[in-house]
Amino acid sequence: MNVIPSPSSLPGEFLPIEEVFAAHRTELYFEVSPLFEEHWTGIPVVAAELARALLTHFPHRTHFFFERHEMKREAVEEALAYGSGLYLARDFANGHAQAAPLPPLPARERMVGLFPSVKRLSQLFPIECSLYHDLSTMVTPHFHVLENIRNHQKGLIDDLRTNTLTFAVSAATMEDLIAYLGAAPDRVFVAHNGVEWPPWYEVEAANLLDPDAEPYFLVLATREPRKNISLLLEFLCLFPEILETSRVQIIGRAGWLEEKFLIPPVLEKAVRNGRIVFPGFVPDFEKYLLLKGAEALIYPSFFEGFGLPVLEALSVGTPVITSFSSSLPEIGGDLCFYIDPFSAESLYRAVREVQTRRPKQDPEFQARAKALAARFTWRNTLHAILSPLAREISRRAASSFLS
Repeated sequence: MNVIPSPSSLPGEFLPIEEVFAAHRTELYFEVSPLFEEHWTGIPVVAAELARALLTHFPHRTHFFFERHEMKREAVEEALAYGSGLYLARDFANGHAQAAPLPPLPARERMVGLFPSVKRLSQLFPIECSLYHDLSTMVTPHFHVLENIRNHQKGLIDDLRTNTLTFAVSAATMEDLIAYLGAAPDRVFVAHNGVEWPPWYEVEAANLLDPDAEPYFLVLATREPRKNISLLLEFLCLFPEILETSRVQIIGRAGWLEEKFLIPPVLEKAVRNGRIVFPGFVPDFEKYLLLKGAEALIYPSFFEGFGLPVLEALSVGTPVITSFSSSLPEIGGDLCFYIDPFSAESLYRAVREVQTRRPKQDPEFQARAKALAARFTWRNTLHAILSPLAREISRRAASSFLS
């Protein structure tokens, strides 16, 4: 299994990789369809951060495309500056973001296609690779609608079949690819997600956050069954005294089967009084403020391919209460307060432990949490993808020469 070494041990220079691409006159084409979303959460966030890393660390060999069209670099840069794909989608539709059609197939011989998620079109390039985030529709199909299962599972299988190399956001996802889809272990690599905040966030947060504000627990998740928000509601029904000393903020946009999250009548008064709040989707800086100010992040998900909110919370020194499931222990290590995602009593014990131990006031916890998060950067994610690609390009070139 090709688990890339700990991010902190990866070499920091991209020059040797760029030299391989240059020596073999190879160009990298990054697929931008996830960036067409108006609100970036989950996969669009990963795609956006990888695009930023490419522009920063690998600009001379990077191009962007959608379906059979190359995208204008300035259009992608504008979307990254806005933090939204609203205008990118519009400008592609009216042709303003399109640079040119991809050249005919023979001219693509020295092109590599990198797909940050499921491929809309495959076999466009002689070398293709895609990033798998999770196999939730296969491992936990009962948390999805049938149409989503059909579309996603078809993509999972077809992408693996047409990939030269495949990347997974965690060792847990890589192991699922091998176990459920029969991926060849020597062709699958781990490229962990990262977390990085603009430096001005911390400066502004120091001015805006009130250390004497009422404590609150934060839930950060799309409202869909897999995220297990129903456990939180059950917990609050059984232990309403928690709401006497702490509020609960549940941020994230609506997902499929949201009707399962009807507020129990016993909690309706708490919602009216602002003890339980549903702000919906929030912009990136507001999310940062909410994470940094929270008593803890509660993330009771049944199944994750990575669990980016866990890493985001730890990066700002906020404790995390999360499920001992799938990739979550891989990301959170021994710093999280782990729960049984089927047990409201388990969640109650973890909440009480956080309230008793108060890790946010513990300098040692703060230092360890931030040190763990610092190992996961988008620069290292990109390096974990480009290094195997460079080896593959060199291998193919050597094989062609020998033959």
